[in-house]
Amino acid sequence: MPTFQQRLLRHLDQNKRYPQTSQRRRQQGTAMLRFTMDADGNVLSFRLEKTSGYEALDEEVLAMIKRAEPLPKIPADLGRDRLELVVPVQFALR
Repeated sequence: MPTFQQRLLRHLDQNKRYPQTSQRRRQQGTAMLRFTMDADGNVLSFRLEKTSGYEALDEEVLAMIKRAEPLPKIPADLGRDRLELVVPVQFALR
């Protein structure tokens, strides 16, 4: 059974889109996204903790968190009604 963190990261990744202009320009990078969520998966606040180095990729990270809402609910066994997390969002060409 996947852990909550694995489910959350997979959910975010499913809502990530690699901007076509960034792909054409061969832009790659990892941004760090800080966000706070409530127990029901609602995003209460978010911001870039660290830039990817490219404006288009950074904008996509912020759009991704909005698209991904609601996030997976915080499991009751964690005993938390809110979480603040910093997660990496990677854009890499294959």
